[in-house]
Amino acid sequence: MKLPADYIAGFVDGEGCFALNFRKDKKLNRPNTPEYFRWLAEFAIVLRSDDHEVLESIKETLNCGNLSSSKSRNQIRYYVQGTKELKNIIVPFFNTNRLYGKKYKDFRLWSEAVEIIHKNKRKTTNVQNGSRGFVKVLWNPKDLERLKDIHTELKLIKSKVKDWPEIKNGDKVIV
Repeated sequence: MKLPADYIAGFVDGEGCFALNFRKDKKLNRPNTPEYFRWLAEFAIVLRSDDHEVLESIKETLNCGNLSSSKSRNQIRYYVQGTKELKNIIVPFFNTNRLYGKKYKDFRLWSEAVEIIHKNKRKTTNVQNGSRGFVKVLWNPKDLERLKDIHTELKLIKSKVKDWPEIKNGDKVIV
């Protein structure tokens, strides 16, 4: 069942999450191995399992994302992680169907981060000569600094935000 856009916006105002996360990885665990950083944006709603129909309807209305459930936590989760879906579906939806209060500020910062991550997204596959691995993506240093600034601003809005890892010149950032 498709839902009205204003219903979804109101629902997300109360239950939605616009997350901006990072990951720090090493390809091999040995001395002098470079560290790689991965920037991830995600839109999610988590509810009790008995509310699964609401999340299924939101997924159907937005025509993107995935559902996952946790029986041990008695939860169902709707989430969108792909930068293409976030940029082309989720951001325009909430630009048209405005959020309010802290969630609006959260969304504005998050949508700017989505744009930065999408702009710097790797355009080619990372499989070369039959082997898999990290591919170096040269980010604009101003984009990396802005992501750090966005994170700092999000700390003022959200209660559970981790510190960014320290990124030094020469570190590789992947998408």
